[in-house]
Amino acid sequence: MFRGGWLLLGMLGGLSFGAAAASAPPVPWPAGERLTFALSWQGIGVGKFNLTAEPTEGGWRFRARLETTGLARVTGMGLEWDSQVGPDFFTDRFQQNLTEPFGGTTRLVFERQSNGSLVRVLHPNGEKFSFSSSTKKVLDHLSLIYFLRLHPEARLVTAVDHPQLIQGKLEPLRASTGLVGFRFARGDLLLEAWYYQDAHRTPVRIIFGRDFGRLEATLVMNSSR
Repeated sequence: MFRGGWLLLGMLGGLSFGAAAASAPPVPWPAGERLTFALSWQGIGVGKFNLTAEPTEGGWRFRARLETTGLARVTGMGLEWDSQVGPDFFTDRFQQNLTEPFGGTTRLVFERQSNGSLVRVLHPNGEKFSFSSSTKKVLDHLSLIYFLRLHPEARLVTAVDHPQLIQGKLEPLRASTGLVGFRFARGDLLLEAWYYQDAHRTPVRIIFGRDFGRLEATLVMNSSR
């Protein structure tokens, strides 16, 4: 069900980052923010999806973990994201652990390096795959959600979709409820995020998927320390 590619996003245009490292912009979320989403797959509830944001020296660490319920727990479904960004809010390191129902766990690790970036994938059967890119300004699924809270003007992106880079645009969206959203869609890959139009720009709805189907997360609780 979950066999497919992996998405990392790099911003290519519409922004200037020359002084980003020297003075990171203030963020609209508090340290220790914890967002809880109800997650469904193809319209079927599979559990809760928890997102947290913690400051680190010179950057932030974002984490997401799926707490499964019902059939999703029985079948062994699992999803974890761990993203660390620098003062420019691009990803320094990202790890994704994706467990397919009745299958093993596939691990993806992204690292920003001095000469670009490196992606390593470990499949459940032990097969390994890796590739590198000269692109340094990269965002993963999780850091992109927070990045757009800072930079809603971002438009052009490049996606590292295993096993190769793809390019596309972020499509701005508006809802009758007053929410604003962004969609990246290329082939069978989809990532969409919707936000409140207030000072915090809290994400309310997140949709992601490809050949395994559509996962949809809806905000149910905002617990900030």
